[in-house]
Amino acid sequence: MTTLAKIEANQRNGQLSTGPRTLEGKTAVARNATKHGIFAALPVLPCENADEWEAHRAGVVASLSPVGLLEVNLAERAALLLWRLQRLARYEAEMIACAMEDAEVPPLPPPKNPVPQLFPAPQQKTREEQLWDIREDLRAARQELAEVIPAQDFFATEPKANTDAVVAFEVAESILEAACGRAEVAENLRADPPAFGSKPFLKKLGFSGADARTVAWTSDLIQRGLTVYARFTGEVIERFTEGVRVDVEQRAEELTRKVWRLEREAAAVVRLLDGRTARKQAAQMLPGDGCDERIAKYERHLHSLLTSTLHELERLQARREGEAVPPPVVADVNVTVLTETD
Repeated sequence: MTTLAKIEANQRNGQLSTGPRTLEGKTAVARNATKHGIFAALPVLPCENADEWEAHRAGVVASLSPVGLLEVNLAERAALLLWRLQRLARYEAEMIACAMEDAEVPPLPPPKNPVPQLFPAPQQKTREEQLWDIREDLRAARQELAEVIPAQDFFATEPKANTDAVVAFEVAESILEAACGRAEVAENLRADPPAFGSKPFLKKLGFSGADARTVAWTSDLIQRGLTVYARFTGEVIERFTEGVRVDVEQRAEELTRKVWRLEREAAAVVRLLDGRTARKQAAQMLPGDGCDERIAKYERHLHSLLTSTLHELERLQARREGEAVPPPVVADVNVTVLTETD
């Protein structure tokens, strides 16, 4: 029960408040609860530019050409409503930009489950570690693409024109590994084809005990390697070679798309790391989930207020010019429903 002594004590304690006493202090603390400012009626928020607001207000008022205090007040009210509508437009643009940036940032891979339960589970990778992994994958993809492109160009030229022309080991490796892969998935395969660079494969080409990197790979030697793998598939050499060419081109396209994707992912993670503080502050300023419907209603409310304000200003200006001003077509009507309990 609240006694008279408690009430008097509360009144005395209330006089000892350390809150702001000056106008500047009260104005500052009035913004303490401001988070994103979407629904704020203040002309200028801390994240906005006061000079831009003044230029906007002056421009709107000048374009409406008000005369007299009442018309000026209506024109300034229209400027404020337009400013708040532009604030909503900036919010929507920021939300879309954040969503697009988030879509480009790859998610962090989940930590792997440890096999022995006695050891603690490994922690999830950081963004810095993720960036390092992406760049390593990008470096490997670029290197493989640089090897596949010359192999693709090999089929674009006429290999039979100069069968003794020496080609790079990476070109022969890309072509003959694609041929080996095609032979491994052939139907009715009776024996596994030898891997490129293996001793059985080099022996079939007449290079017993040699190393694949020391062999002088020529167009003729690559054709002989294709013939070796074509025998495992039972296809004629021309058809088999055409299939290998298609496989090499598809591999080049896949690597091109992979390099493009990894480049975008790396750039997105770099932007995320470089702008981590600014991004965190921007995310805190944006409304959370569940505010979209409220913001849409608020936007419609502002638009309705702006329309009615401009109509009222037009009526005042028409009346000032001596024109006949009809009554408003729409009137606000308040309806009160009484129930039996009332």
